[in-house]
Amino acid sequence: MSDTLLLNSNYEPISILPLSVINWQHAIKLMFLGRVHVLETYPDWIIRSEKLAINVPSVCVTKDYFHFKKGVRFSRYNMYLRDLFQCQYCNDVFDFEDLTIDHVTPRVSGGKTNWTNCVTACKTCNFNKGSKTNILPRIKPYKPDYYALVKKWKEMPFTVRQASWNQYLGTDKKVANR
Repeated sequence: MSDTLLLNSNYEPISILPLSVINWQHAIKLMFLGRVHVLETYPDWIIRSEKLAINVPSVCVTKDYFHFKKGVRFSRYNMYLRDLFQCQYCNDVFDFEDLTIDHVTPRVSGGKTNWTNCVTACKTCNFNKGSKTNILPRIKPYKPDYYALVKKWKEMPFTVRQASWNQYLGTDKKVANR
């Protein structure tokens, strides 16, 4: 579970895709090592020991700046995000669990699992397409750039652990909290 948002020394998330979050134990360890400064804590979540009581950090900022590679890793979620959770054959929008990865050039024909050969498809369309190569997606698959994918991520509904994280994520709209 990820309990603490980790920000770079410039007060921006180290990463958006995936979101730079760590568990509370790691956050407290970094705090005691002097590597982070705690910006916010959970007011009603206190960790106690024999001689110490500490509110669990909600948002921490690193003391050193970290250069994060802005590459986009191929993953199921990132591909669905690139395609806006839309089947590339029937054009309908689906929930995560109702989508599949379709290989434009099927694997049995030597197709690879990568950005330029995979698209989002609903289960029905993927089944109907099967290993045919004459059915093409609406949009040719492509490798998205990091910033374009982050922009799409910010436009989608998503959940955060604490509402105050939104100010650091650059999201102006209201999002659902966990």
